[in-house]
This record gives sequence, C-alpha cells and structure tokens, in this order.
Amino acid sequence: MKNYSRKEDRTFGYFSLIPALFVIYIIIGLPFSYSVYMSLTNKVIGRPESFIGIKNFITIFKDAVYWKVLTNSFIYTFSSVATKLILGMIFALTLNERFIGRGIIRVLFLIPWSVSGMVAALDWKWIYNDTYGILNVLLKNWGLIKNSIPWLSDPIMAMAAVIIVDIWKGTPFFLFSILGGLQTLDREMYEAATIDGAGAIRRFINLTIPSLLPVISITSMLSSIWTFNQFDIVFIITQGGPAHASALISTYTYEVAFWQNMMGKSLSVGVSIIPILAIFIYFATKWMSKENDLGG
Repeated sequence: MKNYSRKEDRTFGYFSLIPALFVIYIIIGLPFSYSVYMSLTNKVIGRPESFIGIKNFITIFKDAVYWKVLTNSFIYTFSSVATKLILGMIFALTLNERFIGRGIIRVLFLIPWSVSGMVAALDWKWIYNDTYGILNVLLKNWGLIKNSIPWLSDPIMAMAAVIIVDIWKGTPFFLFSILGGLQTLDREMYEAATIDGAGAIRRFINLTIPSLLPVISITSMLSSIWTFNQFDIVFIITQGGPAHASALISTYTYEVAFWQNMMGKSLSVGVSIIPILAIFIYFATKWMSKENDLGG
C-alpha cells in the first residue's frame, strides 16, 4: 500500500509538470527549434528561405572573422568575470566590517548595477570620447598624458574599454552575493581559529574561501553566461570595432543579420555557441554539485 501511494504521488507529480513544460516549450522550445531550422537555410530579408543544410556552418568555420570574434568573446568573458570576482571579494570583505558610512557606500555600489546597460554604455562612450571625453581631460589635467588616448579607435584599447565598463557594471553583483554569504558565516568558527593562532590570511584561505565556494560558483557561472552573451555595452560603445577588435558573438550575429542581410548565416553563428555554453554549464553544475556534496 505504501509503495502504491508513492507511485501514485510520483505519477501525479509528473502530470503536474505538463502545463509548465508546455509553457516552456511554447516560449523557449519553439523559437529555439525555429532558429536552428533557419540556421540551415539561406534566409535573407524579403525573400523566402531555402534549405541548404550545414553550408552556413561550414562558411563561418572557414571565416577568420568568426574565430577572431569567438576568441574575443572568451577574452572578454574571462577578463571581466575574473576581475569582477576579485574586486567583488575585496569590496565585500571591506563592507563586511563595521565603519562609519558603510550603509551609504553600499547604496553607492548599487548604482552601477541598477543603471540600464544602454544608459551606462552611452555615458561611458561620452567618457571615452577622444576629443571631449572627460577621461582624457582628467588625465591631461593630472599630467599623466600629453596626447589624448584613442580609447575607441585603437584595437587593444577598444577591447580594454568595453571590459572596464562591464567590470564597473557587474562588480556589484559579485559584491552583494559574496557579502550575503559572508554575513551567514559562523563567527564562533573564526574566534576558535584565532585562538588556535590562525592569522587573517590563514583564516581567509582555510575558512572563508571554502565556506563561500557555493556562492562564488553560482555567481561566477551566471556572470559568465551573461558576460559571454553581452550585447548592449559593446554594440553601443564600439559596435565591435575597429576591424572586429572588440566584436563579440552577439554583436557579430547582429552585424551579419542586419548589416549583411544574411539571416540564416547569422543564426548559424548564434547556434554554433550553444554546444560551448552547454558544455560549460554541464561541467560548472557538476563541479558545484561535487562541492556541495563535499560541504555536506
């Protein structure tokens, strides 16, 4: 009777999922399936598509620009996420201490995160302007440079410029996620370690980091996915230039679709990164599950 009840509950649970799965399929599954199909066609705006198989994928895999853009996406993601994690940890440890004005500083740190990507990008584009941008003006007034830095026209500086903006906007996400984790740690554990002679660095390495690993893992994974698919900041500030030096997969997809009028090819660019993201998510979630099992 007990086994029958469990089987009945399991069956009811499966049936209860059907409406949610149906909604997910309509909202996500159908558009995704259609996008995959269109990536296998020669669709252009204003003309019906024809099925051409994997020709679009062969074309982009032979294109040096595609590999440059893909490399840019990895550089952009790794540089941004790693820096945001380090800065977020430093700021979280600082704001976890008690000092005058801590509440005000916490509010100020929320501003970059709360500002929309479009507004932030437009503001930073003005800041970076070669002629009248405030950044070059300040650097000149402080005597650090004599000539204006071409932030958005130099290939290396353009990539650095958009990475800085993403770091500025995304660091608060790490800060408050880690800060929340810090405030749940057991103080008695730190007091016992201090009594045993453990210094600040040893307590940080042996106690703080292991305790925060679940928070750091999920935050880093989410930020990596968001950063890899970043569009508005890069497109508004540099439009992927100069010469695709700061282009990402998202901006290149837009370029191929609307500037080159090759919708099928653009969708093949977008679809091509799905296996990369799927592999990353698989190993990231597997690693997090392992860490949680060890922690438990």
